[in-house]
Amino acid sequence: MGSLKLIFKDEDLQFLLSVLMPSVDDAPRMLWILREDEEILEGMIADERVFHQLLADPYSVLAVSPALFFAILLARVASDLTRETHTVEHSRGFTMALFDTPQIVALLESRDLRAYLTDLLVSFVRINSYSTSVRVRRGVWRRVRYNDFDIDHLVRYGNEIDESQRFPVYKRIADICLFTLGIFSPSEPVGAPLPFLQAGSMLKPGRTRDDYIEQGTSFYSLASKHREARTRSLTPVLSALAEKITLAAKPLSVMSARYLQPLKDPPQPR
Repeated sequence: MGSLKLIFKDEDLQFLLSVLMPSVDDAPRMLWILREDEEILEGMIADERVFHQLLADPYSVLAVSPALFFAILLARVASDLTRETHTVEHSRGFTMALFDTPQIVALLESRDLRAYLTDLLVSFVRINSYSTSVRVRRGVWRRVRYNDFDIDHLVRYGNEIDESQRFPVYKRIADICLFTLGIFSPSEPVGAPLPFLQAGSMLKPGRTRDDYIEQGTSFYSLASKHREARTRSLTPVLSALAEKITLAAKPLSVMSARYLQPLKDPPQPR
């Protein structure tokens, strides 16, 4: 974690070159440079010409991977917020202006956190169901089915496995909470699923925004303290999200409202 270049395909890098350096003589060498120099890569992702190409030609959305798509939108949101004084929050029928953009921008300055948010968004492109064996007692095993967008399923599954195996469960529950707080409003109807993000149709009624904040904070804290977090060098990011989950949800909310909602009906492949 912490490196965006590891999650992009060659086709993604070629898309960036086609927009920003269409006449480059040595494309293979430029691809190598982008793989080696993250500063240059991030500068190209944040270039306004790339963002405008993505929105000007609807088929461009189909030409890039979800990872590059979300990285471009996150870069755009970060740029937007540097020029704005406040964000708007809707809660319990009230609309509030919160002057929190400096804190959000500071949070997004972390390369590790931006990479984590990009990876998180990609993980919700498809919801997966699993069937696994859980040891009940010595010599006795039971098959358990769960999907990775159902908090209740994941909590039950986590309670049935050894603590040493719980890191991905802790992390996924927390990610669901952050994703829901950012992309969907728990206090309002979800409506039609957004392009790339099919998880909305699986949200269950009953949980409030405060519930998602409380559970997200708790499970990010548990994940950050797990030894696997240290192995994966995720402890600082997970700790930051445990402390600032509502702040971390803001760029996702801005992305959803400004750039995902208009793409509810993505074009079909040509």
